[in-house]
Amino acid sequence: MCLIGLQIVVCLHLTSLATAGMTFLTLGSNATVLLGGSATLPCWLSPTTDAEGMEVRWYRGDNKMPVLHYRDHKLQRSPLMEKYLNRTVFMPREPLGGLNQGDVSLRINNVSLNDAGTYVCYVRSSEHDDSHTLFLKVEVFGAPPILSLSRLEDDRMNVSCMSTGWHPAPQLQWSLGAQQALKPGRPPHSWGDDGLFTVLSWVVIPSSESRWISCSVFLPSRKEDPKEARVDVKSNSPAADSGRSSWMIAFIIALLAIIALTAFLLYLKMKKKEATANIPLGTEEEGNALLKEEVDFMWCEAPEHTYSEDMKKLAVDIVVNKDAAPACLKVGKDGKMMRESGDPATDYELCVLGSPGFSSGQHYWEVGLKRENTEVKKFWWVGVATDSAVQMMREQKSMPTSGLWCLYSDDKHGVHTKSASSDYISMATRPEVVGIFLDYDNGWLSFYDTKLGRHLVTIKSCFREMVHPLFNPGQGDAAALDILSFPVATPEQQPLLRDDAV
Repeated sequence: MCLIGLQIVVCLHLTSLATAGMTFLTLGSNATVLLGGSATLPCWLSPTTDAEGMEVRWYRGDNKMPVLHYRDHKLQRSPLMEKYLNRTVFMPREPLGGLNQGDVSLRINNVSLNDAGTYVCYVRSSEHDDSHTLFLKVEVFGAPPILSLSRLEDDRMNVSCMSTGWHPAPQLQWSLGAQQALKPGRPPHSWGDDGLFTVLSWVVIPSSESRWISCSVFLPSRKEDPKEARVDVKSNSPAADSGRSSWMIAFIIALLAIIALTAFLLYLKMKKKEATANIPLGTEEEGNALLKEEVDFMWCEAPEHTYSEDMKKLAVDIVVNKDAAPACLKVGKDGKMMRESGDPATDYELCVLGSPGFSSGQHYWEVGLKRENTEVKKFWWVGVATDSAVQMMREQKSMPTSGLWCLYSDDKHGVHTKSASSDYISMATRPEVVGIFLDYDNGWLSFYDTKLGRHLVTIKSCFREMVHPLFNPGQGDAAALDILSFPVATPEQQPLLRDDAV
């Protein structure tokens, strides 16, 4: 009876879909692929409809420049995001599928870390149009872990484990004989400039505790496929010499650093070749200019981005979840106002993330730092951060090595940036309203004094994970920090700001 009832419900649902017209179904909201592989993002029409006479456009999140564009019964070569040229095709889910069966699934070949993020499948006919959003996650298997041992003075063994080149951040597990989950001696993750994670951990054990110890490193989604290294403790401990082991550890770390640097230089060389191959037309001088522009983009300081009122057309409505805020932070009912409450031990505990989060596109919001009849706030943080970075700050009460990009102000040092490097910003007066412009795909995070129309600073980075707006009202400042509200433009009204217009 339950099966018959389920069939009736399904039939009624399909009938309602056919009546309503075209809709989209997918096998899953997200897709995961290993670096260098091919990813298929499923999207098809239901009920089955011939899509050969329709327009199909795949694009990245809020960036309306297509990665694949089909119209007038053929694939369009322009406009198209340059980095997807010759890498995207329609890929039916079944051998007999295809456009004439309503299957408009996208395949991306030779996937890179930059391809991770949100994708939109948009289909339009003369009578209907609809879209569906999916998220592509790119994973990278790192190098096998390397174990090193050194003997301590109290006859214990210090065992270190290191593995490089992972994405996302891997998990690490120690095994001592039949025992599991030994507590490591330090936070294990660090994030390199290439967007890949390195895990480094160590444990201290009695040299006679067990026959062997192992270190396993694996991706959170692929626990069944770890990379493991193990060492025989008893056979190594008698011959262990602390001076020799320390030298060996230093040698291994230096060797790994040389390997990582070599790999990064090879990556840059490959990117330069790709840039040369992707120049379809023009003179040799024009090609050299394009290559120089790309190198400058990667190495040089960000250009002086000027403030523009057009940025407000890219405004997003940011709110803070009051229930998710720490106890030492008071958040208004509307999720827009916040100030210190209670007695936090450090500034790190006051950090809170806003919603929504971003994994692509251009976005703008403003923060108010002065209210009527009050002085300008002296203590505050504003910017973006990953969820894991904020969690680490709250738990360890220290600055994370990655995942945080923001501007902060205090009474002693003035205004600085907080990111991979910290820079002081010279200004005669403190800003009353700070505008934040995030260009996720190009890796820019810019800050503005909107009252003076002045560009403060731009942080150049390479965003790999979803980031959220970050707020911190600062410790020792009773004045409130306000997330400002103004009309939010619809996607059709939002412009795509050029680099030279920002």
